[in-house]
Amino acid sequence: MSKSLLVTALAFAGSLTAGPVAAADLLYKTTPAAPAFSWTGFYVGAHAGAGWSLNEQTFTGGGATNDNNYTGTGVLGGAQAGFNYQAGPWVLGAEAQLSWAGLDGKDHCIAGSPVALLNCRTRTDWLGTAAARVGFAFDRMMVFVKGGGAWAHDTYDLSFFALPPRSDRVDETRTGWMFGTGAEYTFHGNWSAKVEYDYLDFGSQTVTFPGLPAFDPQFVGTTVDIRQRIQLIKFGLNYRFGG
Repeated sequence: MSKSLLVTALAFAGSLTAGPVAAADLLYKTTPAAPAFSWTGFYVGAHAGAGWSLNEQTFTGGGATNDNNYTGTGVLGGAQAGFNYQAGPWVLGAEAQLSWAGLDGKDHCIAGSPVALLNCRTRTDWLGTAAARVGFAFDRMMVFVKGGGAWAHDTYDLSFFALPPRSDRVDETRTGWMFGTGAEYTFHGNWSAKVEYDYLDFGSQTVTFPGLPAFDPQFVGTTVDIRQRIQLIKFGLNYRFGG
């Protein structure tokens, strides 16, 4: 075999081995890395759950003070909207929620009374919160805490069952504060599911019942101080815009 023919054969063999290597190298360099998951973006969603309200009432009048407390329970459901911004594993944001509620509780007003002539009832028909939220993300899982303001609309009923029966009703919107904690998981695309616990404290407010003096002479000039605290468990579904 001539020298020139040998050189040509070696060059051809080299091109056969270099071709696949170059192609693989090109594929490796041009394949983009998968983007990291991010919680950043606006979101909207819906929730449902259950609640417990503790209502503590103090009647003062006629030189006497009477205390009683009772629990209201029920279900709730509503909607939420918010925004997240993720920096490293930390997720900062804000969220507003509005819930229809059916929290209802009643008891006789005077603790230890042998005859329940005077009965109290409290119903909470809606709740709202606006809170800042701080979370820590483990990729698609996030745990969070939140805190801010809270609102509740209550209706109070007093019923006197002596003859003739009498009743009085007052409603008001209360303002307080809230704290919550929970976890959220993105399970498909931009859809995520969450569970959270919220504690709402509305402090104590003085409520005036215009018809209360007609129930009994001891209630002339009577006011009722009502303290309310509510605990909620919510299960929610969110859709995030972005990402």
